[in-house]
Amino acid sequence: MNYSAIIAKLRQYPVAFVCSIILLLLLVVVFLRSGVSDELALREADLNSRIRTIDENIKNSKDLKQHTEKLTALVEQIDGNGVLFKRYERAININFFYSLESEAGIVISNIAQLPAPDPIYSGDGPRKLDRYSTLVYNINLTGSFTGLLKFLHALVRVDPLIRVADFNLSREDDGVRGTGMEARLRVLVLAKKE
Repeated sequence: MNYSAIIAKLRQYPVAFVCSIILLLLLVVVFLRSGVSDELALREADLNSRIRTIDENIKNSKDLKQHTEKLTALVEQIDGNGVLFKRYERAININFFYSLESEAGIVISNIAQLPAPDPIYSGDGPRKLDRYSTLVYNINLTGSFTGLLKFLHALVRVDPLIRVADFNLSREDDGVRGTGMEARLRVLVLAKKE
């Protein structure tokens, strides 16, 4: 290789030589700093996400004191009115459902109180109940479609907090078409923590 020819070319185009040296230095700097830029981009995305969360929390905290007071009053009302079921008062709990039977015009053929609370509301999940527990009932009943709807409506409007978790409906198999319906319910009732 003839070094004198290369040096002559560099003297002929000095600006191109300086620019190519600067370009090489910039490429080396970018290569060395590329890991840092990715890390900084991730950190920026994380901080932007936190800012959005803070902004949403600020919007959602509007009238927080009034909402807290309302919730505290509701909790006191629930605790004070005796609307909570007690796990070991099975007869009283089951009689509550039988008391709705005549009002709705249906016949309850079986009620079973399950021994454990619903797993959705226990454990460490997002629906965990700290202050209360749940009682689970499997209820089988028969009646007209209108009567079944009245029973469901009665469950909604009573004082105890009740949630119908499952509802299966079928025709009553008595040989006569269209005379009645059978329903199987799984009902969750708010109860005192034991």
